[in-house]
Amino acid sequence: MSYLNTSAVVLLAGAFLLGVFFVYVYQQKRQAYLLIWASAWFLLSLYFVRSAFVGPLAPSGWVAIINDWALALAALAFYCSARLYARFTLSARRVALVAAGAAVWSFAYPRDWIAIPLAFGVAVAFFLTAQVFWQEGRKQESRADKLLACTFVVTGALLLLFHYQARLGPLAHANLLPFALLAEIVGGVLMLMAVYDEERRRVERNMLALSNLNLATSSFAGGEIQKMLAQALDRVLNVVRIPAGALILHYGDENGPASVVVTGLDDSFCASVQENNLDDYLVRLVARLGGLVVLRDLARDANWLALEKEEPFRHIRKMLLAQGLRTMVGISLQAKDRVFGMLLLGTPDNRNFAPPELRLLLALGHQIGMAVENSYLIQQTARRSEELHILNEIGRVLSSTLETDALFERIYSEMSRLLDVSSFYIAFYEPGQPNVSFELEIDDKARLPKRTRPAGNHLIEHKLYVARYGIDMPDASELVASGHTDEEVRDIIGADWLMYQDLDDLVHAVRHDNAKIMDFDTSCFSGEYVTGDVTPEYLERLQGERSDEAKQQRRKGAGRGLKSVPIP
Repeated sequence: MSYLNTSAVVLLAGAFLLGVFFVYVYQQKRQAYLLIWASAWFLLSLYFVRSAFVGPLAPSGWVAIINDWALALAALAFYCSARLYARFTLSARRVALVAAGAAVWSFAYPRDWIAIPLAFGVAVAFFLTAQVFWQEGRKQESRADKLLACTFVVTGALLLLFHYQARLGPLAHANLLPFALLAEIVGGVLMLMAVYDEERRRVERNMLALSNLNLATSSFAGGEIQKMLAQALDRVLNVVRIPAGALILHYGDENGPASVVVTGLDDSFCASVQENNLDDYLVRLVARLGGLVVLRDLARDANWLALEKEEPFRHIRKMLLAQGLRTMVGISLQAKDRVFGMLLLGTPDNRNFAPPELRLLLALGHQIGMAVENSYLIQQTARRSEELHILNEIGRVLSSTLETDALFERIYSEMSRLLDVSSFYIAFYEPGQPNVSFELEIDDKARLPKRTRPAGNHLIEHKLYVARYGIDMPDASELVASGHTDEEVRDIIGADWLMYQDLDDLVHAVRHDNAKIMDFDTSCFSGEYVTGDVTPEYLERLQGERSDEAKQQRRKGAGRGLKSVPIP
């Protein structure tokens, strides 16, 4: 006589193997709902123990109560995993209360304290699970989710059918367990399909978010770049299912200032990395090892004998272990063969990365690298445009303002838009005169009154020489283009192509939309002075007195030279 129900044994083994399988899937995917699915299958296999043994081996008493409670916990686990799968919130307190209520229900029903069987509540839990999957299937247009919802409806119906089978006449002695086996197999297959559908949607969603990161419009000089890099890091961690990471970026210059953003790590990690220049070492180490490095089992000294010879690596390894990390992945951020940062990912377990995952990490690193490179180029282009605008604005002011104080103020305000001019001055020196006159002087953003000081061997950053009219300019014979053809000028300045703007175009550009300005002083270009008293003879004499050669001769005659000494 057999004491085992073959169909129930198959159901028990199938549920247990599905639990083992989803534990493996969880280790690969690191999604919480997968672990709860595995727990639900293990609990379901425990429930089938009651049906597997018949005759004198059939469980009863407390074993039967625990068996029924295991089924209720399995249904609750399926419902919780469905909510996590659909990205809904889950209250641990409510789950614990429902589990406790199921325990009381399983104990009270055999004693007739409750008239409604626990199977009815379990069926309701299966129906609610089906509702969650059906809504998610409609939302994501996923056929696997909808079919999985139908499977849970069938499972709940079968459970009620098992409980009331004795009252169904022709079905009272029928073996319905094969139908449960079919539902179990179909449910396991559909769950696997749902996992990969969800994985595909998640990767597409996060890759799209990564490609739309607004790095190109953020400023490298301000704190906005920190926010954008943090968003990029969060997206990468979500894609690869890793809890901790850091993004190290150099602002266009591998030797310049760095930005370090961390997620899942202590602030002390970020500070220590920068204080000890470990960020530079990490960037160079990953680039030296090929742009992609996977360091597994950091806790074992024998794995890192070669790198342990380097003091920075020992320091970094100690810091990572202190953060509870056992596996580290480093990906170089590069564009056009230029490395300017790295992506550091860490996980607390000894995780193996499959080749497709490594290719995905490389693609993410290149995508972030290209985004940062494009952002840097846009910033540089914007800066060049601003520089040109300021130069044009200063040129317009020089041509339209005769009041020197207003002119100097405008020069200072325009320069402040482009450079750090917390210390700035404009000084005049007339050869043959004993003093230097400071017409505008800013010291540590504080405006100083006008002053003069004796001319001597001092360093002056900005020096404007007073000519007949306006600012002293080189003589025509001292210009690069003097006596040379266009091709010769192009070769001298190292340009690929050379073009000129004629005087009429310059006047038109400076006039812009202000048609009230009729004329400009273009004497430095045309030689036509508005005063009418500047003759060619005067300009020739001025050339002899003010040329660079004449000034150099006077300096030698006076036995003086420029020295870099503090200004009193």
